[in-house]
Amino acid sequence: MSVRLRLPVFMLSALAALVVGGCNIVVPAAYMLEGPPKLPALYELPERKVVIFVDDRDNSISRLALRAQIGDQAGKLLLENKLVPEVIESRSALNFARRSDKPGKPVSLEAIGKAMGADVLIYVDMRGFALSYDGSTPKPMAAARVRVIDVSNRERLFPSSGDGSVISTSETRPVSPDLYNSTTGRRAIEEGLAMELGETIAEVFYDHERRELGREMGVRVK
Repeated sequence: MSVRLRLPVFMLSALAALVVGGCNIVVPAAYMLEGPPKLPALYELPERKVVIFVDDRDNSISRLALRAQIGDQAGKLLLENKLVPEVIESRSALNFARRSDKPGKPVSLEAIGKAMGADVLIYVDMRGFALSYDGSTPKPMAAARVRVIDVSNRERLFPSSGDGSVISTSETRPVSPDLYNSTTGRRAIEEGLAMELGETIAEVFYDHERRELGREMGVRVK
């Protein structure tokens, strides 16, 4: 008959400290036992059908496909984390808005949500999307404001006060100048940045590990 040895938590902590200490590496025992600390979600989404609409009034993004990619990446992560039952394709919302916008009078968010058959609309207001901060040094960065709208009741769910938005940012380390200076490479960097921003937006709604600011971007040239 096998015997399973169970040690108290304080003994495990002490053992972890001894083992790590023998390697001349200082790591909190709690980190080893529980993993890195997580940042809490800022808002818990209702379990209802969602559409993510990525707006870009300042035309900071060169291609409509990138806006769809941001929304779809965020939606994919919401589904993977089982936060909502269904996410409607972002491109459908973007196409509807383009058809419905009038000069000086953009279609309302509620109208977009209703047209998509969504109960909740996550509004992403782009505040910046650039591959360089000075026009020559390749360092992609993006920023957006996020809010959540109850489509049926025509009310804002998140945030409940303030300017009606939370800044969500994504910044990467410098990328290769060779990649930055080619058309194919720049498109690949844009797509990588869109994916990073989509992930950052989704993290507003679930607990997640703190990621290193300025982490290296994974870019593949197709």
